[in-house]
Amino acid sequence: MKITNFGAFLGREAHIYEIKNEHLRVGIADLGASVQYVAVNRDGTFFDVCPGFDDAEEYVRSGTYFGATIGRVANRISGARFTLGGRQYTVPANDGPNCNHGGTEGFDRRFFEASPEGDDGIVFTYISPDGEMGFPGTLRLKVRYALTGSALEVSYEAECDKDTLWSPTCHLYFNLNGAGRGDACGNMLKINADSYTPEREGLIPTGEIASVLGTPFDFTSMHAIGEHIGEDDRQLEIAGGYDHNFVLKGEEAATAYGPESGITLEILTDMPGLHLYTGNFLKGMSRFGELKPRAAYALEAQFFPNGINTPGFAAPVLRAGEISRHYIVYTFGGACIKLSEQ
Repeated sequence: MKITNFGAFLGREAHIYEIKNEHLRVGIADLGASVQYVAVNRDGTFFDVCPGFDDAEEYVRSGTYFGATIGRVANRISGARFTLGGRQYTVPANDGPNCNHGGTEGFDRRFFEASPEGDDGIVFTYISPDGEMGFPGTLRLKVRYALTGSALEVSYEAECDKDTLWSPTCHLYFNLNGAGRGDACGNMLKINADSYTPEREGLIPTGEIASVLGTPFDFTSMHAIGEHIGEDDRQLEIAGGYDHNFVLKGEEAATAYGPESGITLEILTDMPGLHLYTGNFLKGMSRFGELKPRAAYALEAQFFPNGINTPGFAAPVLRAGEISRHYIVYTFGGACIKLSEQ
């Protein structure tokens, strides 16, 4: 297995581990168990479609959470507090008054132990101590990345000794047209969702489940991500673009396509939601060069944001002694989609 230096963070050396087969080359850092690149074999040439970083400090400084394993809770917790088992817990407010992606020192900034499984798989483990970032219980986490044909399979297994919150995601960004091809607004996207969760200020869901039909959030048929992003819509104004959770209808979450590269992406997951973020505030020097807003987009399979505090949303509670398992599968292809048939 190829292992390269990823610089240092807080005085500790970080490394990128490359898993590969004839279809894919994927580099995953032990810092944040974060996917820093995905290269797809397109007619014999490996084509990088995920603008990650070459340096640990730049990865952290960018604030993008690029490719990271997010925990303990993906997305936002309103007011940076929640009640579990009759007790109120306070967690770090790192996004205005809210907690986002696990707090100021979430899993994206933690070092995982790496255990390679041949050339095409690797397991990362992390033990999150009781009280870390305010969350109860000692959480034991395994994240496995494995290549099967043209698919990158990500699986999570977690267990805790106390009731706690657990809602993971892989915060990968994509531009299927590849490096140097401009922003990602021309990528085509279809999401298997008839509804989404509107937000109030602070990007906290209102609790409503709203239809996407007749709105800029209708991705039930494939079209360019940027086609409606500039419309006069209050939800787009609040987020500065798309930064919203979609209510999935099944494990077939989304399909995307890069018209210039011909590369396709299909996402499968057992999570109930898919969060589309159009990189509205991207920054930093990535493998693609300087990252600018909308240079890439994230498709985050997860529980609904603020689920623990929103009646009607599934609360991402992991009970003491139980084992929680979730998966996300990213399958890449090269067959051009006939857009007229979508």
